[in-house]
Amino acid sequence: MKIKRMTLLGFLTLGILFWTGSIHISSQERSFDYDVLIKNGRVLDGSLRPSFKADVAVKDGRIISVARSISGKASKVIDAKGLYVTPGFVDLHSHVNGGMYFPENRACLNYLTQGVTTLIVGQCGRSAWPIFEKAEDLIKTWSEEGIGPHVALLVGHGDVREIVMGMEEREPTPEELEKMKALVKEAMEQGAYGFSTGLTYLPGTHAKTDEVIELVKMIAPYGGIYHTHTRNEKEKLIEAVKEAIEIAEKSNVPTHISHFKAIGYPNWGLVKEACALVEEARSKGLKITADQYPYRFHSGYPYQRLIPRSIWVGKEEIDKLETEDVQMIFDYLHDSELIELYKKITPHLPLSEHHQQFIDELPRRELVRYVSRSFISPSRFQGPANSRERMLFLRRMEDPEEAETIRTAVKKNIENEGGAGNIVIAICVEKDLEGKSLKYAASKKKKSVEDTAIELELMGARCVPLRMSEEDVEYIMKKDYVGTGSDGTSPFYGIGLTHIRSFSTFLHKIEKYALQRKTVSLAHVIRSQTSLPADIMNWDDRGWIKKGYMADVAVLDLNNIRTPTSLSNPHQYSKGVKYLLIKGELTIDNGKYNGKLPGQVLKLKK
Repeated sequence: MKIKRMTLLGFLTLGILFWTGSIHISSQERSFDYDVLIKNGRVLDGSLRPSFKADVAVKDGRIISVARSISGKASKVIDAKGLYVTPGFVDLHSHVNGGMYFPENRACLNYLTQGVTTLIVGQCGRSAWPIFEKAEDLIKTWSEEGIGPHVALLVGHGDVREIVMGMEEREPTPEELEKMKALVKEAMEQGAYGFSTGLTYLPGTHAKTDEVIELVKMIAPYGGIYHTHTRNEKEKLIEAVKEAIEIAEKSNVPTHISHFKAIGYPNWGLVKEACALVEEARSKGLKITADQYPYRFHSGYPYQRLIPRSIWVGKEEIDKLETEDVQMIFDYLHDSELIELYKKITPHLPLSEHHQQFIDELPRRELVRYVSRSFISPSRFQGPANSRERMLFLRRMEDPEEAETIRTAVKKNIENEGGAGNIVIAICVEKDLEGKSLKYAASKKKKSVEDTAIELELMGARCVPLRMSEEDVEYIMKKDYVGTGSDGTSPFYGIGLTHIRSFSTFLHKIEKYALQRKTVSLAHVIRSQTSLPADIMNWDDRGWIKKGYMADVAVLDLNNIRTPTSLSNPHQYSKGVKYLLIKGELTIDNGKYNGKLPGQVLKLKK
């Protein structure tokens, strides 16, 4: 009995100790005035004012104080002496949703390491969610499983048109237009932030201006934003900007021009006239804005062959593998066989209800196209690695007259790209040429630039033409209505080639254009990446270092910014973000990602 009493006394004692300990911990937690206190930093608050010394206090996901000196206790104190405190960066134009669809990329680490806390996704006419799903499907998955940065979703015109009309080159019937309107409205009801077009891509290029206006009108009652990859960014840039302004005027919807630029050496300088058009429209009260990535080369895959396809295959009528050939092969299969094949290659497993319904309801022609496209792209079998095409090209080179025709065409193409000095060799078996110009390679090999290009092409080299001028890039950057948009992706780390903008846009812009070239002030760059995009998206609770604002905060070491991405190795994380808070929660701590996924899907408040 004595032993039992002692045992009972022991349990009671342990319980009391545990209870009092809990009380102590609980009261200790309550004694903290702040969750995070950032001390001694220089604040760039999102305005154009120079940096100022201040402390920033964060509690419950919000900034609750910005002052010269803040006292009190905090669960986490960050000494930001020698560092700069800015709002988290907002990417106005990205395609990260494709990679973030997969759990391994939910953190979107290539953006967190740039200081990005919010991304707008679903650009260039392709919805943020896969074509076979709904906005609510993606919102549900990301909300339940977690994401690194915040995201705002756009519904894409290309997907909407493809669902209703396939890839047909014609105007929609009244019934088809109503179906497209219904899909846009459905997406807005489910939380999309706006509508995007890719008017240079199929099927968007088939749409006339009136069709786009009618669909953009659908987002007006919700306060949505229209984002457009305009119909032309080359010789018809001015006409394309006029079309964007017309859509804004007739739909009464704020219109945002994506990756504002002029592509192609002959078109350099057109941006000045394009900007004048935007500024005239803005002076009349239209809300026209734009974004830009700070590089001279474009495309998600900027790597080009040194010999364009038209020159490589020539004008002779030879049989070449075409998309129609691939579709013809698959057209021999029954619908059920096509669907079963598709299930064996799609990464979207298991097929959701909406996905299965989408596949089942595809018309025969669209099913064949969709499945064959998922399997095979003819472009994979083109170029110098294709033994048949290689043999035919070399046979043409054996004919002196044809060889001279090829050399002349290659030389003209190089001139159209701005000359051999304007073409960078990105990937080459001769590693000492990577990062060098074609002009340098020709000089080293003691050959003409055209013969050097042909030699490198036969080695399988890839080049990157600098298709935008530095003067144009800087001219656009100085505009107070132009924000920053990476146009990047969230790729599988280390797999394939991608534009370096996916890993370095935001810190590169700070380092090169504010700190080194001093094209614009540091405050100007920070504003273009914080408060300006927040204003463009009509956000009144983020994008600033202000009391009451969302605690999306970056702490930057401007003396140690590093963007090691290169054309030969684009998969390199940037450095310089010392700390990153998303909704008040640390995600980058002393330069290292801590594994947290605090981001939210931002749904438009109707």
